[in-house]
Amino acid sequence: MELTVRNMSAGYNRNEILHGISLEIKSGEKVFVGGANGSGKTTLLRVLSGIIPHTGDVLIGGRDVSSMKRKDVAKLIALMPQTSDMYFPYSVRETVLLGTYASSGNSFFGSDSEAVQYADKCMEDCGISELKERHLDELSGGQLQRVLLARTFAQKSPFLFLDEPGNNLDIKYRAELCDKLTDWASGKTGDSDNTLVAVFHDLEQAKRCCTRAVMLKEGRIVFDGGISEALTPEMLLKVYDFDIGTYSKI
Repeated sequence: MELTVRNMSAGYNRNEILHGISLEIKSGEKVFVGGANGSGKTTLLRVLSGIIPHTGDVLIGGRDVSSMKRKDVAKLIALMPQTSDMYFPYSVRETVLLGTYASSGNSFFGSDSEAVQYADKCMEDCGISELKERHLDELSGGQLQRVLLARTFAQKSPFLFLDEPGNNLDIKYRAELCDKLTDWASGKTGDSDNTLVAVFHDLEQAKRCCTRAVMLKEGRIVFDGGISEALTPEMLLKVYDFDIGTYSKI
């Protein structure tokens, strides 16, 4: 299964953010989406997930995401947003159970035992089992981030889109996140190889988790290739307008 984007543009309130984007992401790839703040990274993930309208083509498995029902898109694509979004004060367990809706067809008000068991497994994998009765508005930023990751895994979608999954995580959990994403990306969901597309500000984390990089600047793709080539001082200077190499060694 492939995700194909052809001459796609998108934005908000007539303000175009992305301009003429074209790319293909094949099943099994691990793709880092990089760029400075405001370059269009979050907008790109939202367009690929069918959340905001666009011009041009965005196809998954040959089907246009904009013409698909939300549940059908969710069966293929799971998007983990940044924690800056607002959430209802559900419990942790209820939140993770919501992730099973696409695969099970149940809400947490009527979840079957298989969905509950899988949600419990996702919570255990993300180290939040002891938080399951807590409400989201009682959690720290790092705890909430792990809840959202568990909910995203619970969706059982072969394409996983992550928008800054390392936000608010300490060193230990960032390392564990990379290990978990690597393990997940090496597996399958149904008959499809798992595919990871992730936005990171931590470039070392991006290098550990991904093998391909798509770099954005001012809403356009300025690089698409191997991640080692993307993280050279010359390319980082071009993308971020900042000599990152003098501050950290990638």
